[in-house]
Amino acid sequence: MEKMFKRSMLSMAVVGVIAGASLMAAPQVQAEGFFEDSSIAGGVNFWFRDRTRGGFDTATGKDTPQKTNLDHGSVMMNLGFSSGYVNDMAGLDLNVYSTFDLYNNGSPDHEMNFWNVNNPYDMTPDANTGCSGTWASECTDNGVSVQTAAAKFKMGENVTAKAGWFQPSVPSAIGVNWSYAAGTYTGGEIGFSQDNLQLGLVYATEYKAPWFKDSYEFRDADGKTDAGDAFSFGGRYTFDNGMLIDAAYAGLTDGDRANAHVKLKYTTEGGLYVSPQLYVVEDDGQFDSTAFQLAFLSAKSFGAYSVRAEATYTVAEDKDASLIGNMAYRLTKQYGGSNGTYDIWWNNRSDFNHDGEFAAFASLARDFTDLGAPGFSAGLSGAFGMASTDIAGVDDLFEYSGSVFANYAIQGGALKGANFGMYYTNYVNDTDADNWAPYTNLFQDEKDIKVTLTIPFTIK
Repeated sequence: MEKMFKRSMLSMAVVGVIAGASLMAAPQVQAEGFFEDSSIAGGVNFWFRDRTRGGFDTATGKDTPQKTNLDHGSVMMNLGFSSGYVNDMAGLDLNVYSTFDLYNNGSPDHEMNFWNVNNPYDMTPDANTGCSGTWASECTDNGVSVQTAAAKFKMGENVTAKAGWFQPSVPSAIGVNWSYAAGTYTGGEIGFSQDNLQLGLVYATEYKAPWFKDSYEFRDADGKTDAGDAFSFGGRYTFDNGMLIDAAYAGLTDGDRANAHVKLKYTTEGGLYVSPQLYVVEDDGQFDSTAFQLAFLSAKSFGAYSVRAEATYTVAEDKDASLIGNMAYRLTKQYGGSNGTYDIWWNNRSDFNHDGEFAAFASLARDFTDLGAPGFSAGLSGAFGMASTDIAGVDDLFEYSGSVFANYAIQGGALKGANFGMYYTNYVNDTDADNWAPYTNLFQDEKDIKVTLTIPFTIK
């Protein structure tokens, strides 16, 4: 059954490619939609980062000095083609990207270039390219990869579909990782919309995070066992007052992990955005009981000022009684093995997602257009998290961080439309614990500087 489905998906993608390639022989009225409604666009993106990280000496009970964790300058370029529809029925989406490091003096898994290992589970380096080890700074791999190569279909006014290498776009619990490119699933999706209702079904046989060139299978929490294929179904409904409810479920055909979420989203007449959310992960290979996270998101603009305030509470009891677990909303325990449709992004280093952790975040940003500086904005944000533990000899969790940031959208000249950004974070972990254990997603104090330049362009 699995092989039949994979062949069907591949066949559908091939049919789409053949349809696009044969348009010159198609009647002109059909070909016009494909080409006339198409677009070609891309971007050149520069990313410079300097991140240092400390540790904890259990013998002395003191933090150790910070040292280089990430130190690189990377360039990523992408080019995408999105067609119109032949006879208002079939089209094609293509996107290719390339990455390379100008320099790299830190860890190779910095996500802005290809990490020269086989997959996120085994992390076996390619010995033929001079990579001396998985975590060696030279173990990056400049090159090119395909982000999207998918046939797309419209079946009447209510049904859409994709097949090939794609990013899910219908309601589901399956999402992608992002750098300047998106992660890629091998498979397909079907979407249905009618009035205020949207439904979606996604099926995928493999996945590729954007810092890998080749796709790989889904695996169980042990990182070794093939978990089969991934699937998800979800729905969104928008009420007449504008309130939206988003619910979805995802699972694996051979694995025992499953995800689900429920999100409510509403903007009041006064412009206040509020969104209570629930994320659930069931995985007997990782958790002692069902893991979940409660979240509340809010945002509002006051003239030139934009404010966000959010909070989370996480329950994620690890199967290993000596460890404090964490919950990540995806169909694989391993980072980069898949991702979920998770709305929370605080950009303050920690994920603030350990068992029993309550965390909160606030951000204030200002647009300076009214002061004669169009395109310039700046702001600050902060987050903290805390949790108590019953494990003997393990310190209670307390972590916090603050960030300052600035962005400038270039207003004229050859780089008009480009965006320059700077982001600085100071993260403090007051917990007496070393990196990654016994807290499974916790590291010690960090300082992090990011400088970016994004230059989008449109050909058609």
